[in-house]
Amino acid sequence: MAQTLRNRIRRRVEYDRWRLARRLFAPRALSNEAALTPVHVQGCLVLADREVMIREHLPKHGVVAEVGVHQGINARTILEGAQPRELHLIDLTFSILQEHLIEPGLHDGIVQLHEQDSADALAAFPDEYFDWIYIDANHYYAGVKRDIEQAKRKVKRDGLLVFNDYITFSHAEFVYYGVVRAVNELCLEDGWAFRYLALAPHMYCDVALTRLT
Repeated sequence: MAQTLRNRIRRRVEYDRWRLARRLFAPRALSNEAALTPVHVQGCLVLADREVMIREHLPKHGVVAEVGVHQGINARTILEGAQPRELHLIDLTFSILQEHLIEPGLHDGIVQLHEQDSADALAAFPDEYFDWIYIDANHYYAGVKRDIEQAKRKVKRDGLLVFNDYITFSHAEFVYYGVVRAVNELCLEDGWAFRYLALAPHMYCDVALTRLT
């Protein structure tokens, strides 16, 4: 009986949060996000998750950057799965980075750490330097736009930009994300298209983009 009551309370709280989120954020999200056209998704391959994307589809032995590293779990996947010859990890702080996850790359000099603002760090590299860049830093619209403005110049003409958390509203954090809006604008205004869509739990998906030819 007590368990049933707790479940009812939990469901009610979740429903009330959903109603509040819809009232506060849905009109804003819908008004700001431009719709893609068929040319921007033609030939896009849907994958089971980002690990499959990194290990089986993204270029190997290249020069790679991960913008926003957190604990380093995805950096380990990139290091092991894509086998880059250079992996540049960029974050405001590496205070929670678990260096043992990427220790082989640090030891061999493949992994280089850049502890600074993501856009500033990318700006320091030569143009068309990276084969692909994985962007998972500030998820607010202005932050994503700043990273995009640098990343699109620093990736090779045939390179890829990969974005984590292509989702409008984070129901886990109860905040609006600007990733969808910024990525869609990149496609529409600069001529990029979806190459891969990697699914994720609760639809915090990854998307990989290339320039339209």
